[in-house]
Amino acid sequence: MKKWTALLLTTLLCLCACCAQAFTLTGLETETVERDWSTNKFFSRMESLTGIAVTAQGVTDEEEYAQMLADMQRGDVQTDALFKASLSREQEIALLDSGAIIDLAPLIETHMPNLSALLERHPEWRDVITLSDGRIASLPLLNEGERQVALWINRDWLDALGVAMPTTLSELTDALAAIRDGDPNGNGKADEIGADLIGVYEMRWLLAYFGIVADDYNLARDASGEIVFAPELPGYRAFIELLVDWQESGVLGEEAFTGTHSARALSNTDEDAPTVSGLLLSVAPYTHVSVDAAMGYEPVLLAGPDGVTRWRDLLGEVWTGCFAVTSACENPGEALAWVDALYAQEGALLGYAGVEGEDYVYTDEGYWAFGAAGSSDVNRLRAEVLMYTGEAMPGLYPSDFIARVDSPIDRHVFEASERVRAVSERVTQPYCLSAADQARADELAAQIGDLVDRGIARFATGEVALTDEAYDAWLAELREAGSEELTALFQGAQ
Repeated sequence: MKKWTALLLTTLLCLCACCAQAFTLTGLETETVERDWSTNKFFSRMESLTGIAVTAQGVTDEEEYAQMLADMQRGDVQTDALFKASLSREQEIALLDSGAIIDLAPLIETHMPNLSALLERHPEWRDVITLSDGRIASLPLLNEGERQVALWINRDWLDALGVAMPTTLSELTDALAAIRDGDPNGNGKADEIGADLIGVYEMRWLLAYFGIVADDYNLARDASGEIVFAPELPGYRAFIELLVDWQESGVLGEEAFTGTHSARALSNTDEDAPTVSGLLLSVAPYTHVSVDAAMGYEPVLLAGPDGVTRWRDLLGEVWTGCFAVTSACENPGEALAWVDALYAQEGALLGYAGVEGEDYVYTDEGYWAFGAAGSSDVNRLRAEVLMYTGEAMPGLYPSDFIARVDSPIDRHVFEASERVRAVSERVTQPYCLSAADQARADELAAQIGDLVDRGIARFATGEVALTDEAYDAWLAELREAGSEELTALFQGAQ
C-alpha cells in the first residue's frame, strides 16, 4: 500500500511540475501567409528542445493587439509572456510602470546562460536593451550580421564600357557619365540613369564619400569624435556641390527630386524590362532590378578626404521589444529559460530554417536549401513551421548559417554586405536619451529634417544658387529651428 501511495504521489508531483512548466504566449503576427501559432511546429519543437510547454496565440489585427496592450496597462493581463511583442520603448516603460510586465534585469544571469554570454561579449548590446533607470523591459533580436544599406554600381556595365571600378569621387562621376552615354544595356536607347537616386534621403548616403557619416537626426561626428550637426561640417557643402554638378550634367536622373522607385520596382519581374540604373541605393540591388541583373552590382566604398572609408550602419545589431514576461506569469524563470534557447544556434534554426532533413538539406557544395529534396513551398514552411517572418522574433539571428543559403544572389549580397559592415558605424546609440529628451529630439528632428532636405534640393536643382551668403543663411535658418539644441541633447548623452 505504501508503495502504491508513494507511486501515486510521485505521479501527482510530476503532473504538477508539467503544469507549472506550461505557460501562455501572445504576440503580434503580421505575416502575410496564414500562420496559426497553435499548430505551428516551431512551438512543439521548442518544447522538445527545452522541456517547457507553451500555449501560443498570434494576434493578426494590429488594432486588437494595441488594445490588448492598453488593457494590460489597466491591469487586465491575460497572458504569461509576449512573444514577437513589437514593443516600442514608450510601450515598454508604460507596461513596466503599470506593473503589467516585470523587470528582467535581475533574472537574466540566473536563467539565461546563452543570452548572458552574448551580452558579456557585447556589453554595448546590454546598454541598448537597458532603460536609463537600469530596468530591462524586454528581450531583443540580436544580429551580428545585419545586412547593410549600400550604394551599388553596375560593375558589369563598367566592365563592358572598359571603365575601372571607381576609387575616387572624380572617377565615380566619370563612370556614371560613361554609363549615361554608353548604352551599356544595349537596347539602343539613351535610357540609362547614371545615379539612379530618388530624393534627398537617398542622396545623403553620398556624404560618406566626404568623410561624413550622418544619421536621421542629421548628426555626425567630427575628427575628434564629438557629435556635431552635419551641415555645419565643411564637407557638407562639398557634397551639395557634387549634387549641383550631377544635376547640371545629367548624371542624376530627371526624376531625382520628383519621382519614385515604386512603379519601376513593379517591373523588376518583367524579364524584358531593361535595366536602367547605374548607381542605386538599397539593402540589396534586386529591390530595383531583376535578380539576374543584380548579380552584376557591387557596393561602392570610397575613402573620405582623410583616407579613411566610413559608412553608416542604419539598422544596427539590436532590435528591441521582442519578448516580455508579464506579472501574470507564475514562473518567470521558466519563461526565460524557454526563450533563452533562441539565443543559441540550435534554437534559432528552429525559427529560421526548421529541422535538417525535414525542412532543409545541405547540398554537396555545403550550402543549404529548403525542402528535403532541395526545393519546397516556402510559403507553406513559413505558415506551418517557421516564425522568422512578420514581426521580429527574439533570439540570435543565425547569420553564419543564413549566409550559406543555396542562392547565388543572396550569397552575393551577404558577401558584399560584410564588406560594407566592416566600415560601418553609428553616430548615436538607440535609446541613449531619457524619455523627455527623446520626445524633444524627435520634435526638433522633424522640423529640422524638412529644412535640411528642402535646402539641399533647392541648391541642387538651382532654385537657390549655392553661394557663401545663401549657404550661411541656410545654416542660420537651421540654427534658428533648433539644430544647436538638438546637437546638445545627444552630446550630453554620450
